[in-house]
Amino acid sequence: MNHTWQALAQTTNCEIGHRLKLPPSISACKKLLNEKLCVACSGGVDSLCLTLALAAQFPAHRLAILHYNHATRGQETDDDEHFVAHLACDLGIDFFTEKYSNGSISEGALRRARYAFFLQTMTRLKSRFLLLAHHADDVIETMLMRLARGSTEIAAPKYCQPFAEGTYLLRPLISISKQEIIDLFTKNQIPWREDSSNSKDDYLRNRIRKFLLPMDAIFSGRNWKRGFLLAHRYLEEDATCLNQMAEILCTDPQKLDLQNVPHASIIRRAIQFWLRDYAPSRACFEQIFDAVVQNYFAKISIAPQIAVEIDQKILSKKTEHSDIFEFNFKNWHFGTLYLPTRYKLTREMAPFQNSLPTELNTFVVYVDEKKCDEISIRTWRHGDRYRPINAPTKSLKKLFSEKKIPVRQRSELPVLCDKWGAIFWVPHLPPADFVKVRNNYALKITFSPT
Repeated sequence: MNHTWQALAQTTNCEIGHRLKLPPSISACKKLLNEKLCVACSGGVDSLCLTLALAAQFPAHRLAILHYNHATRGQETDDDEHFVAHLACDLGIDFFTEKYSNGSISEGALRRARYAFFLQTMTRLKSRFLLLAHHADDVIETMLMRLARGSTEIAAPKYCQPFAEGTYLLRPLISISKQEIIDLFTKNQIPWREDSSNSKDDYLRNRIRKFLLPMDAIFSGRNWKRGFLLAHRYLEEDATCLNQMAEILCTDPQKLDLQNVPHASIIRRAIQFWLRDYAPSRACFEQIFDAVVQNYFAKISIAPQIAVEIDQKILSKKTEHSDIFEFNFKNWHFGTLYLPTRYKLTREMAPFQNSLPTELNTFVVYVDEKKCDEISIRTWRHGDRYRPINAPTKSLKKLFSEKKIPVRQRSELPVLCDKWGAIFWVPHLPPADFVKVRNNYALKITFSPT
């Protein structure tokens, strides 16, 4: 290399430093403050660009370079670590690294391990800020990924994002495109490490990048990336406003009153904020949300021994001794209902012949639709009893035992009742005698995994 890293840092800062987005509290007193700013650096062109620009703007004692070795590409990842270590040494910046050793190499596992290392190092250094090199292209990719997942937070990643308590993630390059960074490094002959896995289709983000390559031709010279960034900005402004409105409602951790909240968007975000410590599944969350919006009673397990009871749009956390759920429906006529136990129920009208066997399938039942115009669904309770077709009345406990249904599975099975609370079906068991089909059409209910 013909130039030292200090000289390359000055070159990088001259060309792109003025476009870094930094909070006034950090940039106003760059030399006077002693608090460490942690910079995540993989050795790739993005994180190296950020590291060099910051190295030119801040004294070395203000910075700490954090490198996480994912150990996914053998010697290549070790060479990445040595590259960043030499960079830090030449710049006189403190260097911290850790190597992954937890077995699983899924994206989620690697990300959790990486951020755990970042937080541990920040805590050790008493640093409040971790600077990441996400750029404008990352914004577009993340927005597309979140749209495909049906996320409420489309405007991601954010420039400034709360991390752990009292710490923040900052993304100073968020308005700069990947190509601008590559052009800068190529023109000035600045070396960087290229991750060979970026050319593979193993990860979703890589596949999205390949999908985006022909977009310039599709839009015929139009600056479509700028449009995405503008949409990101507007969505972030909207999300910030809605989140602030929702958080005002969540003053009581045990109770959430949504009786006077007319907008579904605020209701959704208020429930998300109120349940932020429990991370319920999507199906579980949607059932809670639907119970509030449609104003029906429900009791749904969100964690071991913790349930949410919804009554008249008021949510309360209850202590329970098992995974439970309870819904009282007046308007579930057709379609799919997702239960908080990894299962779903599908309801439809279907032709029925009296010659069909009573129990076609332990996961499918045909019942008289007139007897089931309103349905309540819950977990089973000790003492539950009903009369199956062509059989005497028995307790659910005895019927479960006869069918050899494991004890744990019993609490996951929905107990379907009519509007008076009489049981008419439980998956794996025959329907009740009083809902026996007497017409050519019947209500068909299917129980299946999600």
